[in-house]
Amino acid sequence: MLEELDVSFKEQSEKWLKWATTRSRKPILLTSVPTIRGALDNYILPEIGSLRLSKVHNGSCKPIVDKMKAERLAPSSMNGYMNVVKAIMKSVIDPESGEPVFNRRWNSTFLDLPVVEHSKTPCLTAAQVESMLADAKYAWEHRLYLVLASTGLRISEVLALEWRHLVNDGRTLIVEQKVDRFGKIVRRMKTKSGKREIDLHSSVAKELLAAKELLSAKSSDLMFSTRNGTPHLSNNIERRLLREHVTGSWHQFRRFRNTHLRKSGCLEDLRLFWMGHKPTEMGEVYSKLKDDLETRLE
Repeated sequence: MLEELDVSFKEQSEKWLKWATTRSRKPILLTSVPTIRGALDNYILPEIGSLRLSKVHNGSCKPIVDKMKAERLAPSSMNGYMNVVKAIMKSVIDPESGEPVFNRRWNSTFLDLPVVEHSKTPCLTAAQVESMLADAKYAWEHRLYLVLASTGLRISEVLALEWRHLVNDGRTLIVEQKVDRFGKIVRRMKTKSGKREIDLHSSVAKELLAAKELLSAKSSDLMFSTRNGTPHLSNNIERRLLREHVTGSWHQFRRFRNTHLRKSGCLEDLRLFWMGHKPTEMGEVYSKLKDDLETRLE
């Protein structure tokens, strides 16, 4: 039995990737496959691809880490790529016991894997947001910054918004889809809490309704679309637009909104609901404040 399961690491990596993207429990997103394949092709398989699984251990994997360090990969990437190796090794299961056949005690010290420190998390200030709104070159760019700052939506969620998602006289946005890295609209959200409603200040609602009326004859149903009516790619507009104002990613808007809600004394269960985060305590799970539209708007 062991000999039958002791295939090459490369062969098992293909089996694992196919299984991991189709399994019922937390399948890997198809958009993550190119990154995983890149890690396998560039760093992992050249070092251990031909080895039998029984020969894959801390010692045989150390050259993988050395190669990644030589190419100056970020600590988070190095640890993430090694997690791929660990997942593939654990994927060979004894059909009788359900235990991993090639269980390893991985030694990060021996591998000399760098510690992932807390990453920099820049947050926009109110002055920066106001400056970006004032200096936006295009009307849709101004509107994009406005929605990001006033909702805390992820950029992938904002770029998938359609005008039909603006309801309740413009005071509420329905969040039910996102744009993936390839520019395709998908209904699968990052978490179960991702599908939600976000309520807007009346001044924001007024501006969005005016834009909707102005763009009513436009062919695309998207709030933010290219000239071809397709969704924008977040990386493209980050380079073209955001970099002219600040460094960092679109997530700075999300931190800005989250910080503002905390400073304003927003009820915690409502803040979690709007931000699309999972409730952290039983009281927040039992609370039905998210269903109280009148209180939300207030």
